[in-house]
Amino acid sequence: MENNPQIRENDSSDYLPQELIAQILVNLPSKSVAKLIVVSKLWSSIIRSKSFIDLYLTRSLTRPCLLFSLLRGKILFFHSISEKAILEEAAASSYTSSTSRIPLSLDRRSFPLSYNVCPPVRGLICCQDLDKVVISNPSTGQFLLLPKLNTKRRRISRFFGYDPIEDEYKVLCMTVLQVPSNSEPVVSEEHQVFTLGGAEKKKEAAWRMITCKVPHCPATQGICIDGVVYYGAWSNSKHKGSLIVAFDVISEEFTLVKLPSGVEVYYDRDSELVNYQRKLALANHSYREKFELWVLDKQEWSKISVMVPSLKDLVGKDLFYLRGAISSGEFIFTPLHSDWSSFIISYDRKEEIARRVELKGIKDRSSYTRVFLNHVECPIFL
Repeated sequence: MENNPQIRENDSSDYLPQELIAQILVNLPSKSVAKLIVVSKLWSSIIRSKSFIDLYLTRSLTRPCLLFSLLRGKILFFHSISEKAILEEAAASSYTSSTSRIPLSLDRRSFPLSYNVCPPVRGLICCQDLDKVVISNPSTGQFLLLPKLNTKRRRISRFFGYDPIEDEYKVLCMTVLQVPSNSEPVVSEEHQVFTLGGAEKKKEAAWRMITCKVPHCPATQGICIDGVVYYGAWSNSKHKGSLIVAFDVISEEFTLVKLPSGVEVYYDRDSELVNYQRKLALANHSYREKFELWVLDKQEWSKISVMVPSLKDLVGKDLFYLRGAISSGEFIFTPLHSDWSSFIISYDRKEEIARRVELKGIKDRSSYTRVFLNHVECPIFL
């Protein structure tokens, strides 16, 4: 079959009930499912159908993964590891400061782009290389280069989200004027949205200008939670200062989220937005064993203090990011200088146990590594 990529007209498996074929396919890895579209026209039709993709995603949502992106030269590689595998490796030792190794294989899931990746949204990711915006499915190895933005500016901010009502992925882009580094931020302009229809929808592939009634300048990456994309920003208006912008992917409207008193969020500073049990949270970075997590619930902020025992023994003097919590409730930490690091820290707050999990195969094979939580495998074809 590998020597002949043509889809076969007939196959003995075509006589199997379609429901049975779908149930068999849904239990396979998404990378394998992508290869099986060449088996027959029937199989291709099943795999590309909205009902199968919904069924596969329903299964995947119960088996979330950590997605690793690895930049090697000018090529970006991806590899996913299930949360279950991470926890099993971490629990292999009963010692508080245990070390485990997980082999990673750098496979064909790659494309030549600079390192600028949005957190994954329902199996897909959005990347940017200067003025080029790309959607990719790490599970299938496919990527889609979007049409050129309607702008002549080079400074572009982009965010990625999902509309659960219309079953659509959307990319939000905006531009800002190039200003001297010592100048105050200016407001973003030219707000544009690109819509990728659901599994069976065909929409005109074009950027649309939308109206933003909230003057602001984006300052961080975004994160999509339940149909809303959140990102840190700066405002020169009456709400002057650091704040969070919420972009409703469904209505395509912007609103402001006020930060807790005395808390700020900027790109490359000491905090970032994370997903904590499907709630927006603001996590600080730390050299010490104590982290603070501000969690937004029903427009109210509450603070969670996290003390990680023996953290210095596990990581040394490096600055660490709190990336959020996985479905089991365990916190995941990664080093700030991850360009030479090949491990993560898993912390069970209930048991008060922190473990170091080494990722064999990363070191010396990539120049930069990032870890994303809450990734799910998805068989969507772009």
